Amino acid sequence: MSFSWAPFGRTYDEASQPLPESAPPPPQPAPSPRSLRREPARGLAIVTCMDCRIDPLAAVGLSLGDAVVLRNAGAQISDDVLRSLRMAQDALGVRTVYVIAHTDCAAHDGDEDAAAAAAEDGGERVAALLPNVRVEVGLLDVATGSLR
Repeated sequence: MSFSWAPFGRTYDEASQPLPESAPPPPQPAPSPRSLRREPARGLAIVTCMDCRIDPLAAVGLSLGDAVVLRNAGAQISDDVLRSLRMAQDALGVRTVYVIAHTDCAAHDGDEDAAAAAAEDGGERVAALLPNVRVEVGLLDVATGSLR
């Protein structure tokens, strides 16, 4: 028995349809979390905002398994984030931390300068606590997807 979601148009088995010769090859499936190591492949941790418009791995051109991601309101470097970063350094081999704030952040009332300043301050806190870790700070423009 075949099934069709009539309101959404005719459905068919795409696998049985030939691909045009100019079509790109189908994308490779993302790695299964079960096949990934516990340690981030790039030795990287990303601290960013919990804003649903942000895909932190895509923002820096990475994939699942490349980095530890910590998210909270405003990408704040709070005591619990610092504790998590120390554990990521000690137990997971993290050597670099990216602190990524963003434009139009509700935690900073949409003030881009305030978001950037908080990220800079947070980066300094991380560098002071974890002197053997490289810290990079950036501002993600949610309208364009560009990272500064």
